[in-house]
Amino acid sequence: MLDRPTSRRRLLAGIAGGAAALSLGAVLPRSAGTASAARNFPGLSPTTHLAWVWQFDQDGEAERIRDVLAAHQMGIALKTHDGVQWMAKYDKNRRAVSGPRQVEELASFFEAGGVPFHAWCVVQGVNPQVESSMAASVLAAGARSLSIDLESYPGFWAGTTQSALQYTGWLRHAQPDAQIMVSMDARPWEIDRIPLREFAAMANALAPQAYWSDFGTSSNISRYRQAGVDPGLAGVTPLFTIDTAARKLNSFGLPIHPIGPGLIADAGAWGQFLNGSYAHDAESFSVWRFGTTKPGVFELLKANPPRPRSYVVKSGDTLGLLAARWNSSVEEVSRINGLTNANLLMVGQVLVMPRVANMPATLPSPVVANTAPAPTASTTAISSSGGSYVIQPGDSVGRLAERWDTTSARIIEVNGLRNANVIVVGQTLRIP
Repeated sequence: MLDRPTSRRRLLAGIAGGAAALSLGAVLPRSAGTASAARNFPGLSPTTHLAWVWQFDQDGEAERIRDVLAAHQMGIALKTHDGVQWMAKYDKNRRAVSGPRQVEELASFFEAGGVPFHAWCVVQGVNPQVESSMAASVLAAGARSLSIDLESYPGFWAGTTQSALQYTGWLRHAQPDAQIMVSMDARPWEIDRIPLREFAAMANALAPQAYWSDFGTSSNISRYRQAGVDPGLAGVTPLFTIDTAARKLNSFGLPIHPIGPGLIADAGAWGQFLNGSYAHDAESFSVWRFGTTKPGVFELLKANPPRPRSYVVKSGDTLGLLAARWNSSVEEVSRINGLTNANLLMVGQVLVMPRVANMPATLPSPVVANTAPAPTASTTAISSSGGSYVIQPGDSVGRLAERWDTTSARIIEVNGLRNANVIVVGQTLRIP
């Protein structure tokens, strides 16, 4: 058994006692100060990509999950409770969460293995006092963030507006500085069926479940059209899915942390998903779920690490290196930060980094990569045109233009790119 610090045990007990002392009929006022504390907490989304774990007996043993995620520089989002039930009621694995102390042990286990520990839960709203107390205790036990799964289906949210206010008020009162995300079905009409306004008022970020592979049915396309968004001939693509969800969520003024379907290993589809999400200010991503995620998706996420907006300058940094890392330019970074001398950076200085922008409304259909070996850095040209190429680490449109004996403008034209700086590892480009 891992050590359980006495101070943390007291904190857990205090949270449980404090929530229990609140009147069920009362709603804590959400003052401007409380909202400000939540919104200004450093890091509005996880600093690593996350793999969601539902149950150990479905997704795998904790040791294997830890090792795979550590190898891919990812964190875990573990389900801790469902309504008022800890997951040990459903998950028969020896490590299943049976309460805050088990959460604390698991947090220590994963963190010691180099895997940031986050948690998620389903909120039902039937007993908001108990549910909020459980959520607060998970955060106190060591979870870096808690994602609240808020959906309208049977077994999910069944509460009222009043119970939503009670849950959010009590949770933020117990954990004023905690990172809390709200996750929901990304389809616009499903977003309208949950009390998202009440939950978003105390959240740090929103995590839309953008499962484009499930949303392309004829009934869903019809519902999209009824909601005022038409997928067109391309259908429900990854880009369409994240774009419609993000635009629906923009009114809440929170960053998004999208969740994609790990079962889909199409690099072109994931390239659309990542690019479209970055265009809507996403910094990092989650994948649902560990036990069904294809190895190629883990590799793609590792090759495309999170892009946090703020960056603290370290020894050896230059503006040119940082601009390249964010697929931007020295001029753009200088403009955003009001820098008058691109050669003058100080260790510890905080820079605001550019967001990916100017994404095309639609991307060309993914091209199946040819079976020939990918060109190496020493290759100066490719004589044949009309093939395809999968982006590798270190690639840029300019370098590929030189390699293919063409121009950046031609590559941009052929591939429908609006921003030559926006390409991601795993994306497929047509060779002019």
